[in-house]
Amino acid sequence: MVTGPELMGGLSALKTAFDLTKGLKEIGDAASLNSAVIELQEKILTAQQAQATLLSRVGELEEEVANFKTWETDKQRYVLKQVGYNGTLVYEQKEGVEGGEAPHSICPDCYQNARRSILQKVHRSPGRSEVLVCQQCSWEAYTEGDWRPEHGGAKTASRRSR
Repeated sequence: MVTGPELMGGLSALKTAFDLTKGLKEIGDAASLNSAVIELQEKILTAQQAQATLLSRVGELEEEVANFKTWETDKQRYVLKQVGYNGTLVYEQKEGVEGGEAPHSICPDCYQNARRSILQKVHRSPGRSEVLVCQQCSWEAYTEGDWRPEHGGAKTASRRSR
């Protein structure tokens, strides 16, 4: 984020450059003139670098705002619902807003972090378990069957609720 001191430093450099430019009129000898020109060029370069930094940060912030606006629109397409025998909560796509997509659910952890990650159904044996798995954050929820050590260890919604 652009801070007050950075902004003031950039403005100060521009003011100094302006003052030096005014002073150039009054300088008579060539050596003093060359020294003043070099100092002026340094101040201009410093001001340009400060401006470039500020413009870059503005671009980053504009992109961040655009992402937030997109997410705010996208998240309205989902509703929190319970799935499976243990009542695990996931975000399911609302009816009528599919937009050509197949019906799906998204990860509740990713949803809270302003990301859309479609949950994938996985069948695990032994135990004939059906599990919803997030490929981005490894969140899991058993919707049928139970976790078994042979399934491996991931953060599992059904195990957390027990």
